[in-house]
Amino acid sequence: MKKWIFISLALSVLVLGCLSSQSNDTDPGKITLKGLEFYTTLGPALEDAKVQDKPMFVYIRSEYCYWCKKFEEETFTNQSVIDRLNKDFILVSIDTDTQMNEVKNFMVRGTPTGIFLDPNGTEIKRVPGYRETEIFLNIINEIAR
Repeated sequence: MKKWIFISLALSVLVLGCLSSQSNDTDPGKITLKGLEFYTTLGPALEDAKVQDKPMFVYIRSEYCYWCKKFEEETFTNQSVIDRLNKDFILVSIDTDTQMNEVKNFMVRGTPTGIFLDPNGTEIKRVPGYRETEIFLNIINEIAR
């Protein structure tokens, strides 16, 4: 009996920890990944992109994707990437497990996938799969020009 109580308690702590690391108390329509704040829905992000006249970076990911976690750990912690994304893009994160309609609409077949949109929502460039930090930085620098 004590074993089951311990397992239940451990699972509860694990789930709550995962939820708190992804939430943003100031705005429930956003999440923070490694210091970058992402919208979680396209509508408000598109409005913001139009108002600020900035392209969007739509990051399609999964909680269970090894390459997504590797990309986030390596690339979303690089200060040059953080600075460029924060300055020149409106960021959106789409979770394949919970936002299946959006994934279907973007015709995404795997994660991670990055899709760059202009302020009107027209696709500029698609980057399927993992990219090393320097390669990704070159891509975002090219789009931000």
